[in-house]
Amino acid sequence: MDPMLLILIVMLLAFWLMSRFARKQQERMLDEQRRRTEEALVPGTWVRTRAGFYGTVVEVDGDVVTLATPLGDESLWAKNAVVGAEEPPFASAEEDTADDAAGEFEDEPGDPDAVHEAAATGAEDSAAPGRDGHPEEPQPQA
Repeated sequence: MDPMLLILIVMLLAFWLMSRFARKQQERMLDEQRRRTEEALVPGTWVRTRAGFYGTVVEVDGDVVTLATPLGDESLWAKNAVVGAEEPPFASAEEDTADDAAGEFEDEPGDPDAVHEAAATGAEDSAAPGRDGHPEEPQPQA
């Protein structure tokens, strides 16, 4: 038998085995994803759809899932559009009100007295950019 033919047959067999292994592995991953999605479709659970919509499961009826927005609006989605359980990337309204009550604002300056003192004396930030993007020269006061 020709050695080139033998090498070709071995290579074709190897490619076929690799593709079969990859296909089986992909099927296992899809089955696992379907199982996790089915477990997530319980009323009250946050889910994400393929379109990027986040909502809580209200009801599952066959292949239709009813999802609610944080404001309470409900919409119908196909069950296969739901990717899985995932918390939304935004903070809930309860967390926002707790932060406001605690007085934790990131935009507040560190020393409010220094800001009021600078405003009272008319001092300006010398590094403030002008129209051309360069710092403005201090103006003499009359």
